Amino acid sequence: MRGENTMKIVFIGGGNMAMALVSGLLEKGKKPGDLLVVDISEEARKKFEAIGINTSAVFSDSNFNPDIVMLAVKPQHLKEVIRSSGSSLKKSLIVSIVAGIPVASIAEWLGGHERLIRVMPNTPALIRAGVSGMYNASKIPGDRELAETVMACVGQYIWCDSESLIDAVTAVSGSGPAYVFYFIEALEAAALELGLDRDAAKLLALETFLGASRLAARSKDSPSVLRDRVTSKGGTTAAALSSFEGDRLREMIVKGVRRANDRSAELAQDFGGKKYD
Repeated sequence: MRGENTMKIVFIGGGNMAMALVSGLLEKGKKPGDLLVVDISEEARKKFEAIGINTSAVFSDSNFNPDIVMLAVKPQHLKEVIRSSGSSLKKSLIVSIVAGIPVASIAEWLGGHERLIRVMPNTPALIRAGVSGMYNASKIPGDRELAETVMACVGQYIWCDSESLIDAVTAVSGSGPAYVFYFIEALEAAALELGLDRDAAKLLALETFLGASRLAARSKDSPSVLRDRVTSKGGTTAAALSSFEGDRLREMIVKGVRRANDRSAELAQDFGGKKYD
């Protein structure tokens, strides 16, 4: 196994998450020649070639011999991708960022491959502010650290003790940015309804959410304590929160996240055909 500075990585799939990871690795000093992006789309390949990354429409390790293969394709395409590339993946650590496909399915499609790690990243990885959930199914010493080296380039990460918890990660942080965008949209819509112009509404909604998130991240106090500090009895904030509670907004959010968790588990059946071990 090569050292961290010389390890070679293949990305099968050249979408936005692959671009985020490649860009993060380059920022950390990774040499472009140690990276290869495989995608059937010429348009996708050109984006990577523009930043000096070698690309290919098909994968063969005869000239590259990767330490890590990152699977970054759509769930419905993964089985066929593995079948067409399986003979080239035998020796590498396989890190899958494909939503909904359990490691047992990937292992089966690869004929019993044992070096597997599953990751659920999220889209803030595009600006190096992501958070990922990871599950280690490899028994090879050092594989966990190899995966950490890659994912740390785009943000923070947690390790899950069981693969089923990846569904929870998917529901909370994988889908989470969409919930945040939804709330920002609602706050902006309220500002417009109250008479503010569009530019002002957007600025207030975005900066309030960004500032409050930074405050919560830097504070030792819990979000509930921080909320209490800006909620005066009988005041404007209390009026809004009372309305939210009356509409059971918290319960609705929890219900939605639980449904996302259930759907993630369903995808494992739909695309992977496997339940978790």
